[in-house]
Amino acid sequence: MGKMPALVTETGEAIPESDTIARWLLYTYADRSPSFVPADVKEHTLAGILTRWHDCYLQPIQGALYKAAPNWGLASRAETVREIVRQLGVVEGLVSESGPYLTGAELSLADATVFPTCIFFAFMLPKFGYETDAFFGPKLKRWWEHMTTSEAVAMRIHAEVLGALDGWEAAGRWDTILGAGLRDDAPATIFDKIIAKEIPADVLYEDDKCLAFRDINPAAPTHFLVIPKQREGLTQLRNATEDHVGLLGHLMLVAGRVATEQNLEGFRVVVNDGAQGGQEVFHLHLHVLGGRQMSWPPG
Repeated sequence: MGKMPALVTETGEAIPESDTIARWLLYTYADRSPSFVPADVKEHTLAGILTRWHDCYLQPIQGALYKAAPNWGLASRAETVREIVRQLGVVEGLVSESGPYLTGAELSLADATVFPTCIFFAFMLPKFGYETDAFFGPKLKRWWEHMTTSEAVAMRIHAEVLGALDGWEAAGRWDTILGAGLRDDAPATIFDKIIAKEIPADVLYEDDKCLAFRDINPAAPTHFLVIPKQREGLTQLRNATEDHVGLLGHLMLVAGRVATEQNLEGFRVVVNDGAQGGQEVFHLHLHVLGGRQMSWPPG
């Protein structure tokens, strides 16, 4: 199961997972102040919603911001980062209008849960090109400023976590992470103009991830290309990493579907890599050829 938070009590009982530990602490030290349990039932309920929302929809995917190899549920790192920003928008809609805390006038478990994760977001999302206003709405921004300037314990936690993150930065943690330290700086190609609809193409299929269109110099009765809309470093197949696994699979899926729609009894999928491999446009693309008998070996 990998690493997980755990608390060993004075009696030797091991309590796993952050939420369980937090609730054990709330119960065990219920006579201490602050209680982290709002007296108002609406605030208490909202604290539960925010805590659960964080644990289900934000915490499981935050690794896309700092882990070298994917271990998140969505198809790509970029898609996952966009989902983090979207989910922060959902949280913004839930946060109390009055403040200063997430649920209103009282500090709650929601603040203790969401704040440490937001330290990560505030530090890392700008590395992926997001300004603070793009992921912290007005209410979250107000809460964030309160927690980092007026709450002594939160300020101490903020400083401790930032110290660790600065250490990651100094060690080059983001240098090889696609979308952060690693960017696609290769020149644009004719495919970028086709994707932007600046030049025409006979499009057979399009979705948010890829585009399929007929080759203008066909090498078979049916010859179309499947290309990713966001190149993300895939100038050549050799540049593919674990970040691209979902995208590569999607390209192959679309190639098969479009070939079927074209009523091809058989077809060949070709990827040219590099000049010696016959590649002319340095934006990864699948050639799908059919409509005639293929021979082997190919030319």
